[in-house]
Amino acid sequence: MSSGISRKAFLRATGVALAATIAGCNSTTDNSGPNTNTQTSPETSPQSEQQNDDSPTFGNFYVGNANTSSSTVIDGRAEVVYTRPDTATDKSPVVMVPGLGLSPYIYRTTPDGRRGWVEYFAEAGHPVYVFNPPRNVDSGGLDTAALQNSDSASLSRWSIDRAWPTWGFGPEVGDPYEDVRYPVESVDQLVASFPAYVSTGGGGGGRQSGGQTGGRDGDQNSTPADSTETAAGTQTGSTTGGGGGSRFAPPQETAALEALLNRVGPAVLLVHSAGGSSGFTVAQAAPDLVERIVAVEPVGAPTDPQTVAEMGGDAPFMGVYGDYVDERGQTGRKEATQTTAELAGETSPASTLLSLPDEGISGNTHLMMQDDNNGEIADRIISWISD
Repeated sequence: MSSGISRKAFLRATGVALAATIAGCNSTTDNSGPNTNTQTSPETSPQSEQQNDDSPTFGNFYVGNANTSSSTVIDGRAEVVYTRPDTATDKSPVVMVPGLGLSPYIYRTTPDGRRGWVEYFAEAGHPVYVFNPPRNVDSGGLDTAALQNSDSASLSRWSIDRAWPTWGFGPEVGDPYEDVRYPVESVDQLVASFPAYVSTGGGGGGRQSGGQTGGRDGDQNSTPADSTETAAGTQTGSTTGGGGGSRFAPPQETAALEALLNRVGPAVLLVHSAGGSSGFTVAQAAPDLVERIVAVEPVGAPTDPQTVAEMGGDAPFMGVYGDYVDERGQTGRKEATQTTAELAGETSPASTLLSLPDEGISGNTHLMMQDDNNGEIADRIISWISD
């Protein structure tokens, strides 16, 4: 597409951006978002948000404020990785939020080296801003001193033993579903991308859980016996009706996400899994900053009519669900998302639930943005945004 970015430029710049991040370099300040209503962190000076012809296409910056309370483990700063079309367009920015214990990696590429959603959306003319939640250690939002002294927080990380069945790769590790669309042969690349993240409510002492057990906050490392509600949605209980959203939406995270929307919005808010809790909270608190909501297998989808009415104002809502929902124990979450779409449809007729199996598309997983048909799904979402 003429408004898009070249494949070679994307790969070259992505490599440079990743190398800079690994080296611990300071971020490139984004000075091209479409909104002049800026809310920057202390690390970034106020900049004009108008796009210009010589502005960089790729980069990163930070939003949120550094934590000043010794009792709070999660710092308020969050990294944002952005990708913009080579040519300025009038299309809405898209803010992408990953699920708990996941990073911008899930949107930027795939384990087997194919194009990620970031590239598809940018080629369609949308500036893309991928939010790296403050609770992720690699986002720069961790107060290490507070963590070491904490009795209620520890570091957790996804384990493939939990991820494989929970995300719909197959019933157990090494045994994929026959029609699964995730590139399971390259799953080691996904595992390598898992960031350590702050788990609150258990563990304590700043000990890292090693990815086998987590805190008692209902995170995805908790076993079903420990909690009726996990960020990966393995239970059908109180995750319906938006249950437990607040535990996956710490105030530092929602404040940083709102700061990002203040800086680049109004925008399309695309959330995944437990990232839905923060996204829905911010959409309710700052509806004028949200043009549309895309929720990919979300946690915390609200089913209260008043909450839905307040969430994004009259912003259309799109829920997206893959396959193996019953096998993953996520039927209740899908039903809640359906209810959200129906309630939103009362004021925004474009609201819908895209159930891929109902469309004749089988085999999609919880990480559909990396499945082998991720381009087809991206095209459907982009088309809906443009309606």
